[in-house]
Amino acid sequence: MGRLNNPQIVLAAEPPVRVAPIVALQAPDAGLGQRAGFALLCIFTISGYANEFATRLFHVKAYISTVSWVLLPVLLILSGNVFRAFRDPIGRLWALFLAWILLATPFSVWRGGSVTLLLDYIPHGWIQLHYFAAFAITVRHLRRLMFFLIASDVLLLIDCLWGGSMQTGRLEIPDSMFFRNANDLSLQLLIAVTQFVYLLYQPGLWKRVAGGAGMAAAMVFMLETGARGAFLAALVLGVAGLALTRHRIRTILWAAPVAAAAMLIAPSGVFHRVTLIGSQSDAVASDALDQAALGSQTQRIALLRQSAKYALLHPLLGVGPGQFAVAASKELTREGKQAPWLGTHNSYTEIASECGLPALLLYSAVIFLVLRSNLRIYRQADGRRAAGGDAGVSALAFCLFASALAYAVDTLFFHVAYSSYLPAIAGMSIALRLALERRNETA
Repeated sequence: MGRLNNPQIVLAAEPPVRVAPIVALQAPDAGLGQRAGFALLCIFTISGYANEFATRLFHVKAYISTVSWVLLPVLLILSGNVFRAFRDPIGRLWALFLAWILLATPFSVWRGGSVTLLLDYIPHGWIQLHYFAAFAITVRHLRRLMFFLIASDVLLLIDCLWGGSMQTGRLEIPDSMFFRNANDLSLQLLIAVTQFVYLLYQPGLWKRVAGGAGMAAAMVFMLETGARGAFLAALVLGVAGLALTRHRIRTILWAAPVAAAAMLIAPSGVFHRVTLIGSQSDAVASDALDQAALGSQTQRIALLRQSAKYALLHPLLGVGPGQFAVAASKELTREGKQAPWLGTHNSYTEIASECGLPALLLYSAVIFLVLRSNLRIYRQADGRRAAGGDAGVSALAFCLFASALAYAVDTLFFHVAYSSYLPAIAGMSIALRLALERRNETA
């Protein structure tokens, strides 16, 4: 956090009230590199959909993402905020997490595969935490960024409506570069729900109506994916939201119709699929969709056990980043069985089995601290909001808490540990805490 060593010495003859603006103006966090980086980061949030629609409409790639991947690291350096994330424990744990993954790589069962994974994950996923922490340095930045994220969520809904297909019995976007898999799509839709909540905190009836409509549409599409992990995560979000709000009756009055409408609109067969959670593997399937669901559940339990076994057999460094399927296939081949080449279907056992238990502890600690940080900020800001202030901070903290909670629960059933979801949420969480710290120091 940029600050003068002793501003009172410089302005000894001035009244103390004038010190704060001068500190704010001279804060090294802000600069041309930071401003350019923030502008590009906002554009970057919608770049994936720009590429997707450009490819589908004009059969060309927009290349916004490609340009962003080149310029963002340069602007990060020019901003002078490269190490800003390390001011928060989350940022330091995130660096240790990467260090342990790198330590595990030389001991991988397939070093080439692990290196290939990291060459994609570090510049495209892991580093996003530092982009958000370095470029979004004020609450105002975070508010603007949230609106860009909501715009990207609207584009996601359009993508589902336009390119979505139920040919497999579950909603997927076959032509998408990102959401060909129903589980990928369900997680993004669930996070979209948590971001549409931000509009409910905004002044103006039309914004609140738009937020409710966005939440309902995202919930309908999420249910159509038939993803049981996302369904459970949505239930947890609902319980958490009721526990935290000061207006439970009002929340129930608007949330219940939205949830009921989403369940009525969603195909009954897909909705029935999520009710099979906990069913025995020998249960009688009523149709092909049920049979596939029960088979998937049996397979996931087997993968969970196998990944837990590898975590215990290789507790320090695992079998190598991204190499669970390779290790499992080698074992099955030796036993004369056919290898399915599937991931763990659980992000926590994915990290534990591939990078070791210390990596799992670091990964879980990041999620825990993100949840705790945003919950604390929300409770403090919500109390001040009741007195007429800090509505924007309260909304940001709640939405980030909800996004982190959705990720934490949903990824118990899906392996996306080497994705950009967690670093983006964690980066914004760091940015929010540091922005409030900076605001308090310059007040």
